[in-house]
Amino acid sequence: MPDKEVAMVQELLNEFCRARSGVAVTLAYQIRGNRVSLVETRPLFIDPTIQNTVNVAQFEFNPDLQIWTLYWYDRKNRRQPYPTGRNRDTLEKLVAEVAFDPTGIFWE
Repeated sequence: MPDKEVAMVQELLNEFCRARSGVAVTLAYQIRGNRVSLVETRPLFIDPTIQNTVNVAQFEFNPDLQIWTLYWYDRKNRRQPYPTGRNRDTLEKLVAEVAFDPTGIFWE
């Protein structure tokens, strides 16, 4: 991923994760190649001493088209294209879509 895109990812997602993290819940991101995974960590309900990490969303950058694609994770932790038809755009718009979550698939 180009340095310009990495800088934008860090700027956007550092603030997003900080704003959505709380006492027990931590939101973080991981960059691997052209993919950025958004993950949530929280104590396991039946044993709060165990931390449970769940994939929330994934953003994938296409360097040829200079566009980002949004994915969500189903119950079996399989990556799926975001179903609304608004899954390809700028990173800013896709992060806003995850935050707003009109489909209810990112935040329960």
